[in-house]
Amino acid sequence: MKVYKQFLYMKNYIVAKHSVKQFNDKYFLTTDMGRSCTLTEKEYNFFRKEYFNKETEKKLLYAGVILSNTNIQECIDVTNKREDVIFAGTSLHIIVVTLRCNMSCKYCQVGRQYYDKGSEYDMSIETARYTVDRIFETPNDDIIIELQGGEPTLNWDTLKFIVEYSKKKKEETGKNSEITMVTNMSTMTEERMNYLIDCNVDVCTSLDGPAIVHNFNRKYNKDNHSEVIKWIHKFNEEYKTREMDTRMSALVTLTRESLKYPKEIIQQYIDLNIEVIHLRRLTKLGFAKIMWDKISYTTEEYLKFWLDAVEYIYKLQQEGKYINERMVLMMEEKIREDKDINYFDLRNPCGAGIGQLAYNYDGNVYSCDEARMIKKDIFKLGNVKTNKYMDFIKNKKCAALVQASTLNQFKCCNECVYSPYCGICPVLNYEYDGKLTVIPTETDMCKIQKTQFDWVVKRYFLI
Repeated sequence: MKVYKQFLYMKNYIVAKHSVKQFNDKYFLTTDMGRSCTLTEKEYNFFRKEYFNKETEKKLLYAGVILSNTNIQECIDVTNKREDVIFAGTSLHIIVVTLRCNMSCKYCQVGRQYYDKGSEYDMSIETARYTVDRIFETPNDDIIIELQGGEPTLNWDTLKFIVEYSKKKKEETGKNSEITMVTNMSTMTEERMNYLIDCNVDVCTSLDGPAIVHNFNRKYNKDNHSEVIKWIHKFNEEYKTREMDTRMSALVTLTRESLKYPKEIIQQYIDLNIEVIHLRRLTKLGFAKIMWDKISYTTEEYLKFWLDAVEYIYKLQQEGKYINERMVLMMEEKIREDKDINYFDLRNPCGAGIGQLAYNYDGNVYSCDEARMIKKDIFKLGNVKTNKYMDFIKNKKCAALVQASTLNQFKCCNECVYSPYCGICPVLNYEYDGKLTVIPTETDMCKIQKTQFDWVVKRYFLI
């Protein structure tokens, strides 16, 4: 066989399973352990003939595309590190403090109840105690408790109990725990703000952009936009006064109306010094299903908006502005780091049950937040008063969700260059298609995530 001068032959290496995607004259390669490398067309063509020079060898060894006794143990260690997150136990625990809400947002996924309803839709303190007890039974030493609604501050006494009882359980168990809360700010007061900051509760609010967008999407009998802006400033000023290294965060939801204002939405976040914006696609759940024909958009319309927006953000970054799109950040980190970032929509298998649990106001436990919004028995894993944490995880329904969201069962995923970084949602599959297991390439989510990964790779990895 002809030997090329300055090239090494493949006889000392094993070629590992890998996937390839071509971008013009560059080739992006990934392996199951989650590492990647980029080859030029010349490098890739030589590699296909089983030859490569020292520079190419270094890239291929790092990515685990080729294996030898010099990198095999490292590849095993990296794979184990990425898989540790799957077996660590549930880390994110979402508590629905109340289903009542005083707003009527066009895109509400929850199926909220009106705020003047009685306490029948509030979590009782007894149920809250059982809920926190179940949460701290997880084997995971790092716990995040997220308080949601409805509007969680409408059940303030139970909210305070959860915060204080969680602190007690944290001290008893020695686990690391954080509490976050998502609020529309409509019932916020100075007293409540100081209580939340005193108790280290990370507060997030909803902000859909400038007033013309926010108040259109989020119906309220007052100007909710100005209330949100006011409290973002107040929280940040108090953090600064206390010399705390934290800032308010916010969530944006995109309706058809929102797509008209990409630059204005981004500018609103820049004006408030909010450094990350998550331009999420609308989800057809809860009351959003009723309004769907008026507020939704096609996958193509969403992708055009997203691509225009991230290009604009990239331009702003080049000008020295500090703003990032969250999906871009997460995808880049997943490709670049030797660990999984534990974002449940980009996990294989997904985070339903084994990564996230949702505790409804009545104590019923669901596999994830989307599952509790659907409220189907197929996703109900038990109740905090009659079951323990391990009962939820050992439930056959939880096992079915793990199986349904495991990418390796699909030929299309096994061949996809983004498979090490991707994920599918069996809960949304069930809601949209009536079955847990759907071939990923037949879903809009697959098309969206591939487009997003393409943008990230072209911007940050084709060098």
